[in-house]
Amino acid sequence: MKKRQLALSLGAIVGGTFLYQASAEASASTVQVKAGDTLWSLSTKYHTTVEALKSVNKLSSNTIHIGQTLSIPSASTSQPSNKEEKPSAPATGSTYKVQSGDTLWKVATRFNMSVEELKRLNALSSNIIYINQTLKVNGSNSASTPTTSKPAETPFKDANGTYKVQRGDSLSKIASTFHMSVSELKQINGLTSNTIYVNQQLKVSKSSQTTTPTTKPSTSTPSTSNGTLNVSQMISDAKRYIGVPYKWGGTTPSGFDCSGFIYYVTKQQISTTRYTTAGYWSVSTPVSNPQPGDLVFFNTYSSGPTHMGIYLGNRQFIHAGSSTGVTIASLDNSYWSKRYLGAKRFSK
Repeated sequence: MKKRQLALSLGAIVGGTFLYQASAEASASTVQVKAGDTLWSLSTKYHTTVEALKSVNKLSSNTIHIGQTLSIPSASTSQPSNKEEKPSAPATGSTYKVQSGDTLWKVATRFNMSVEELKRLNALSSNIIYINQTLKVNGSNSASTPTTSKPAETPFKDANGTYKVQRGDSLSKIASTFHMSVSELKQINGLTSNTIYVNQQLKVSKSSQTTTPTTKPSTSTPSTSNGTLNVSQMISDAKRYIGVPYKWGGTTPSGFDCSGFIYYVTKQQISTTRYTTAGYWSVSTPVSNPQPGDLVFFNTYSSGPTHMGIYLGNRQFIHAGSSTGVTIASLDNSYWSKRYLGAKRFSK
């Protein structure tokens, strides 16, 4: 009789253990949203897609809230694998199949292209891509086994101190390569705008002399100034990072938050402080009619300014959105129009 009771007790303990494990596994299919989380970051962490997360949670937008409980699609696990999932090589020398977690910015970086170049090559009108989508690429895969040979695209300064513009170059990129400011580069080349052309010869040192006159490109875009900032350069620099993913507190091209994006763009021209959105609101001057280069502010989740962007004109602004990364949006969009606080001019 005692043996039978002991067996029943052991059975109850083992059964309870299995029930506990099953309960733990069931709880692993949900996650509570924390500060800095986005649908994109969660989909990457749990090896799923934004659309799958929205579908299983019946979400009609990309907006999520701190403390919100989200279900993770059954194909994922609560503990992401420590093994990095490397994207497969392109199907051919000029195409690439989109993998889980990819963005246009990541694909463009992998193949040494700009986001705009990748979108143009694939006739894309937005930054949205899908798993298994085949994209045309025209660069070399930077994720492949590194080679010890010198990259073909390494900038070269000739004996006269001049540089020939390559595909994908910008004034900011060239100035950084040759340890100059954009203003210095424009001044020694007599440039009145930020437009440059492939194969154009640029002087890249103050003492350089060349018998070949620098071609001065014509442009219909005025190089206006907003306080101490050159608006044309500011907008041009901002658009270079379209497609860069959102990162809470991010201030580099690996990931931006909204104020970190403004900080990075403005510091290309001036020495400035890393302000928060509320900080930019406090130190900037109100304007009744925003002009290109002005800052636009929004109230998205608490009282006061909590989000910001750079006004481009025609009711458009560029910003680092939590669910979109760096993108262009409209002030007339139903979401932004209801949350718009006003525009201010930053010049510090």
